[in-house]
Amino acid sequence: MRSALRPADEAQRLEALRRYDILDSAPEESFDRLVGLVTTLVGASAAAIGFVDAERHWLKARIGIAQQEFPRDVAFCAHTILGLDPLVVEDAATDPRFFDHPAVCGQMGLRFYAGTPIRTHDGFSIGVLCALDQQPRREPLSAAQIAGLTELAALVADELELRRTVNRLNDELARRAEAEAARALSEQRLKDYLDTATDWLWETDDQHRFVFDTSCGAERWGLPEAIGTTRIERAGGNLRDPVWAAHLDDLKERRPFRSFRYAIRAADGCLVHMSVSGKPIFDADGVFRGYRGTGQDVSARVEVETALRDMNARLSLLYTSGVIGVVTWQGNRLVEANDEFLRIIGYDRLDVANGLMWSMLRPDDQAKLDAEVLAEMRASGRSRLFETECLTRTGQRVPVSMSAVSVDPTQNLWMALVQDISERKAAEAQIRDLAFRDTLTGLLNRRSFNDELGRRLAICDARCSTGALLFIDLDHFKDVNDTIGHDAGDALLQEIARRLQAGVRRQDLVARLGGDEFAVVLGEVSSAEDVARKANSLLDACRQPVRHAGHMLHTSASIGVTMFPTDGVEPAQLLKNADVALYRSKSGGRRTVSFFNSAMMAETVARMELIAELRKAIEDQQFRLAYQPIVDISGRRRLAGFEALVRWQHPTRGVLGPSTFLNVATSAGLDGELCAFTIGAATRQMRAWLDDGLDPGYVAVNLSATELRDASVPARVVAALAANRLLPRHLEIEITENVVISQDPKIESNLEALHRLGVRIALDDFGTGYSSLAHLKRFPVDVLKIDQSFVRDMDTDPEDAVIARTIIRLAHSLDLTVVAEGIETEVQFAHLRRMGCDRGQGFLIAKPAMADQATEWLESRQRRVQGAM
Repeated sequence: MRSALRPADEAQRLEALRRYDILDSAPEESFDRLVGLVTTLVGASAAAIGFVDAERHWLKARIGIAQQEFPRDVAFCAHTILGLDPLVVEDAATDPRFFDHPAVCGQMGLRFYAGTPIRTHDGFSIGVLCALDQQPRREPLSAAQIAGLTELAALVADELELRRTVNRLNDELARRAEAEAARALSEQRLKDYLDTATDWLWETDDQHRFVFDTSCGAERWGLPEAIGTTRIERAGGNLRDPVWAAHLDDLKERRPFRSFRYAIRAADGCLVHMSVSGKPIFDADGVFRGYRGTGQDVSARVEVETALRDMNARLSLLYTSGVIGVVTWQGNRLVEANDEFLRIIGYDRLDVANGLMWSMLRPDDQAKLDAEVLAEMRASGRSRLFETECLTRTGQRVPVSMSAVSVDPTQNLWMALVQDISERKAAEAQIRDLAFRDTLTGLLNRRSFNDELGRRLAICDARCSTGALLFIDLDHFKDVNDTIGHDAGDALLQEIARRLQAGVRRQDLVARLGGDEFAVVLGEVSSAEDVARKANSLLDACRQPVRHAGHMLHTSASIGVTMFPTDGVEPAQLLKNADVALYRSKSGGRRTVSFFNSAMMAETVARMELIAELRKAIEDQQFRLAYQPIVDISGRRRLAGFEALVRWQHPTRGVLGPSTFLNVATSAGLDGELCAFTIGAATRQMRAWLDDGLDPGYVAVNLSATELRDASVPARVVAALAANRLLPRHLEIEITENVVISQDPKIESNLEALHRLGVRIALDDFGTGYSSLAHLKRFPVDVLKIDQSFVRDMDTDPEDAVIARTIIRLAHSLDLTVVAEGIETEVQFAHLRRMGCDRGQGFLIAKPAMADQATEWLESRQRRVQGAM
């Protein structure tokens, strides 16, 4: 594999990494928790937070990974930091960048990787938050998972910033304490010196020039020689400086002075700060002779005072910033607090004055943590950054992060920095909800439901009680989305979720498994009859209409039930049982409740075997086409064309019609392959008839919604026509009403493309579904086919005759051709002719026949036509 390139800003990136002082640091709970969230969010077995150093990739926190660090040249994460977006490798074994990676082809067997850069607030990618697994990803990460991964990486960056800020503040507090101690020591030393001897002695004459000096400043600090100069000359003071002006005024008036400070620049350019005290000297006659006094080097004190002023300014800024709570305690009593800390706990300054205690702010369950922090402060003078909770005035618990430092152990005085982390905790809770909750309904999602089901089963087993698992599926939910819109579908799902929760006990479990599927776990039920009553009440709740945006949404549900432990005790088995029972409810007419029994499982096995046979049938080319003629109803019943109908030449069961296998094939996703076979076989047969000098008219083939969503359908139809030297008029595409009402833009586009080619579009089984004039106007339909159910009883049921006549008039008003299906008697044929129907098909004309028999029928008919001429 090729090593990752180095980022263009590598030097600055490494410097940014150093600033966080994170490399080779000890494990921290906050990072470990974030890694745990990654494995839950992505569903991976391993995850890590790592930082890319100059030559290595070091892991701060990890789950499922043995090594602490890896060479940078072979680290996946070295690639991730090159971009801003997450890097997702669904199967590293097939990825050209990583297939020969040691971790992929070696013992580790890494297959899946998803990582997102950890970017600092100033824009440097210093590390990666990643998830790994030894199994390839079967489905790509969802947008919500990728967004959650990115948000977790941002939380890592925030944690780094907080860690860095707290470390700086702790260092500042420590330095302040050290400075305070140094100042106290310096003052004590000065007091000792003053009590015993001065630092140095000096004397000046009546012109204030030094005549005596014991400081040895020239040797010790490289100061200018004192003898013969005045103090202001030696220091280079400014006469206009008020400090010097006041000192000179003291000298002029012969007043004593004390602790006058000034600075002299040493030979190395540094300032040496002096503090001198003196008194005027007079001789016996009262004549002024000069000054005598003591001098001290106060450079260290000035530096400490300057540092303290700076520290106080920074602490004052922090104190008033409103970002961090700052609080000082003496033992258990609060001494001082800034506004931010008072905001966090909900108290005011009057409460502080009245004696607010630390114990009043601490929950009982935090006593152990308090003892640990107190032990740390006694041992090192400071505590680690830790997370805890404070009680507010109203008794609410507020999550905070906190660090403390001992200011004066003798006085039991300590200071703490406190930050409100409520928003961060809420964000973390939201991320957890994204992993375990359905975002639309707020119910448990499939993953968390499976976990909870196992827990409920264990409780049931321990209590020797009975329970039930219900699978609930909304009937025809897709019609709501297709006809009214997805907003209506979402509103319906939310209302059904609310009704299901309202319809069960508080201790029962409700989850949304996905789409329009829900699950309910009823615990500690007395009998199957009680479960049946509850299931039927839920069924009734689902039947009630839902009003949304001026629409009244009508729906129903099907329910499958399995009992535990009667039907099983393992979650996987019970889930399969409930699914089988639900399938029975849906296949049995929907709107019912079905309880699982062993016979259902046998039916399911038979269905799975049928699917397997269908797959083999496609592979072995066991399907055939039967052809049923379509004739003009007016005149001499001239042949218009054929409808191609698929048949299965089963090796043991003989010829099977579509009713025995088509629904199963569609549910298994095999209808597309059957449609492709139908187009190919039908166009080849048309070519064969034409080559034999026959005139078959056109051939009509049925295409499913699955096939019509494929963008390649127009091209494949054109290819089939071209391969068999056919014109577009030789082919007619039949679609069902369900295809029309789906309002799928892909289907509309493909039908428009086929229609522009000259291929006619026929709407099959018209009148049995939910299509409307709007659908007919939007789709390029050329032909309407009246369903045989209206033709069959047309002579005995006046309503069917009215429906047929209405369809014919409607079609003709839209300039559409009408074909009647299922004509079995001459009476039906004559009736349709009087109504003005254009074409018809059915047993009266000819039964569907295989290609050879259809060819004989066509040849015979063509000979009769030619003989009549």
